[in-house]
Amino acid sequence: MTAEHDEPPGDDRTVGRLAELAGRVLASAGVLTAILYYFGYVREQALYTYFGVDLGTVGFTTTDYVVLSAGPVFAPLASAGVLGVGVLIAHHLLVHLMRDASHRWRGVMCACLVAVALTLLTIGAVSLHLRGDRAVGGPYFSPMALLAGAVLLEYAAENATAYGVATGTWSEILASTRALRRLLVVVIALVAAFWATANVAQRHGLNAARAAALSLPISAEAFVYAKERLQISGQGVTMVRLSGRDSAFAYLYKGLRILAHQGGHWILLPVGWTRDNGERVILLPDSGSDLRVELAP
Repeated sequence: MTAEHDEPPGDDRTVGRLAELAGRVLASAGVLTAILYYFGYVREQALYTYFGVDLGTVGFTTTDYVVLSAGPVFAPLASAGVLGVGVLIAHHLLVHLMRDASHRWRGVMCACLVAVALTLLTIGAVSLHLRGDRAVGGPYFSPMALLAGAVLLEYAAENATAYGVATGTWSEILASTRALRRLLVVVIALVAAFWATANVAQRHGLNAARAAALSLPISAEAFVYAKERLQISGQGVTMVRLSGRDSAFAYLYKGLRILAHQGGHWILLPVGWTRDNGERVILLPDSGSDLRVELAP
């Protein structure tokens, strides 16, 4: 007759040590800044690529990228908090079921956990070699599948040991590899979190670009005054030759909308710009006496 354990073993110090190590690494100012910089860069890259603008010409600073990462980072953090509550409830429910179950049903439940874990890990691993929306289940499900698969597999191993499902050689193997398994879970969790947040940042940038394109007709209008004739054209753009000897400028361009003012440049769009009509984005310096840009609602 096999002895069954009704209570799981005490807290493993390895978990605390690994969590503490991960926290120290992520809490480092340099590492945290680099991560936020990357997420902000991914967001702006997606936004400006939509309009055909090379992000290098915009002139964002490190501080700009860090600030712009707030939106993409907030959503995954909030989702992780809500998900954590659900996971905790599921854990308590499973503990209740495992305590009252027979040895056979404990084995069935552990086997089901392993099967689900391996399926999710496979989905996540396959999606790592795909891009964006081509990932299995979409750009958000795949990172979560990778994370959930790793956590569930470790969770199944711990329950198999705690409730006497794994005995003899299997119990010894699981005990000897516990620290390594949990280290791998932490690594996979960091990879999945980074992957998911990068996907969120990219989608955040694309959504912002599409919203900006749709709102062009009602956006603030830019009036460009120039001493010399500029090669500014596009659907809805008009040029007016200014008369008068006392006028500081000879030409006025209307029908332009502001995409951004950054890095010493105005980035303007024709009011009739769409992604499909081939209209060009206009970059103008905001300094010098040869031109002036005025804004109107």
